[in-house]
Amino acid sequence: MKFVDNAVKLRKFVVRFVVNEVPTHVINISYDTYSRIYKGQLNLGLPVAPELIISQEQIRNNAIGKLALTLYHIFYRITETIIPRDQIKTVLHDALELDGIRLTEKVILLTRKELAHIAVDQLNIDPEFENKIYSEAFRRNIVREALKTSFQPAYFESEVDEKENNGRGDYEIVYYRDFTEEGKEIKFRRLLSMEDVTAGDNNPSVILVPGFANNSNCFDLNNQYSIAKNLADKGKWVYLFDPRGVGVNAGRFDPNYTVDTLIDHDLPTVLNFVTQRSCGKPSILLGHSMGGLVSENMVLNWALRLDFDKIKMPDSNKAALDKILVSEENATDALKAVKGVITLGSPRCFDKKSHVFFPSALWLNHLARIFKLSHIPVQELSHLVTQMPVLKTITRSIYNKNIGGLNFLISPENHKNDKYFIERYLERAMESIPLGLGFQFLKAVYDGNGFKRMDPSALNYTHHFSFFPKEIPVFHFWGANDCLAPLENIRYSQFYPHKHKQIYRLERVEDLKKVTILPEQSQLIDFVIEGANHLDLLYGKKAKELVHPLLEQIIETVWSDWSYEDNVKINPDAAECVLNLTVD
Repeated sequence: MKFVDNAVKLRKFVVRFVVNEVPTHVINISYDTYSRIYKGQLNLGLPVAPELIISQEQIRNNAIGKLALTLYHIFYRITETIIPRDQIKTVLHDALELDGIRLTEKVILLTRKELAHIAVDQLNIDPEFENKIYSEAFRRNIVREALKTSFQPAYFESEVDEKENNGRGDYEIVYYRDFTEEGKEIKFRRLLSMEDVTAGDNNPSVILVPGFANNSNCFDLNNQYSIAKNLADKGKWVYLFDPRGVGVNAGRFDPNYTVDTLIDHDLPTVLNFVTQRSCGKPSILLGHSMGGLVSENMVLNWALRLDFDKIKMPDSNKAALDKILVSEENATDALKAVKGVITLGSPRCFDKKSHVFFPSALWLNHLARIFKLSHIPVQELSHLVTQMPVLKTITRSIYNKNIGGLNFLISPENHKNDKYFIERYLERAMESIPLGLGFQFLKAVYDGNGFKRMDPSALNYTHHFSFFPKEIPVFHFWGANDCLAPLENIRYSQFYPHKHKQIYRLERVEDLKKVTILPEQSQLIDFVIEGANHLDLLYGKKAKELVHPLLEQIIETVWSDWSYEDNVKINPDAAECVLNLTVD
């Protein structure tokens, strides 16, 4: 019997060596060799044609040019005096250099004070025109104060999914919209069980954040596979976040946005909206893959602002970071909105030699330059391998048999009763992504030394976890078979400042008995799910038996006895808001 077991192990080793490890080595060498031939590329050998990614200088000049033109017309309309556009552009350029105004992504929005300084102090316009200039600027939406008043209502659509149709329960899905600080529209959804929540109740709010090249449907594939409905059935207020350009935000595809965009703008906007609309109720962030990375690093950014003087990095990088981070007041308020963070298979670093997927993905950088791609064609590739007859058969064989460990998404034994799970998932949840987002991850893959910002600060998030706020509990789930977020990432947990830390290795239902979730806020727990791959942390046998029960236990324990009554005692200004709460 022992001989047979050893023979099976040897066979698996040989197959993996031939179909996975050897190709990984060959593709890595070929990529490095090709990258040395082509010079003048982005750092770490990521070649991109200038037409594909606009430089920061171009973005800044475009923003200055647009704002200067608008101001030119406003000043002429109000004062009947022509001020040369080049003069206005020079003033705006100097103000940006001196941090007098701020470039947010690709636009410059002025405050009333900044506008007055430019018009009166810099361009010598008579102060008597100040109010009229501001009114016209407000009408043209170039001042920050105009954003929230000039756009459409936040609540714009809803639908009901009834039990008689889905066989599961009665759910209401409400569609919301809000706008980031720079005026970008962000839509998202709220899903709730109509019988399990009421306006003004003390039930937990949970924001679900999808992973790389995924939309929020990954949390609600159908009635059988739905973390969102599982949580809603337990009386949670569930919010489904979609990055710009995907999911409910399809049609607003921004080819230049990065993970930093989601960390700085998109997710904070949704969190702030949920907090304000629910009168100060905090939220628990639950992210899969990249979604967990975005959630944690958003919180980390706020903590970095509060401990900014303690950050050790080159002066030029630190100065760039200082421009990016929000104010101390905003950071303090934002941290109050987060009750806890849960991540499922969220990487901190990668090893490009660990799986053939990584060096193969790196080649997209050369292919993007050669074929002048406008985006990373994830959706197109997914459709290709799941729809074309021959490729479809090969793909099913890889996913359902895991030949040579090539399957980087699921462990087939977790989906024995559904041979088509991968196809359902790819069709419902996968979408193409912009080059900037893809390259930021591929830089991390190539470098293998953590996850860095793409801006001049070059902040390495992975090296700053010691700044994470210790009063916000963190829970990491890892799949023992997950090459996209390998177990080596657990080593970074030692740098978090939390008081209580624990690692649990879970293989069967009985193992849940040994898990203890403390009411203590300052805790960090790593859960290793044996036999689980990347998507197995969402759905399948291991998810159903181990992950989902733990998610419920974590949320209930972390939420504890939070109530509006106690919140009003701390913040009396919220009393009137709570009285006026409605369910829409």
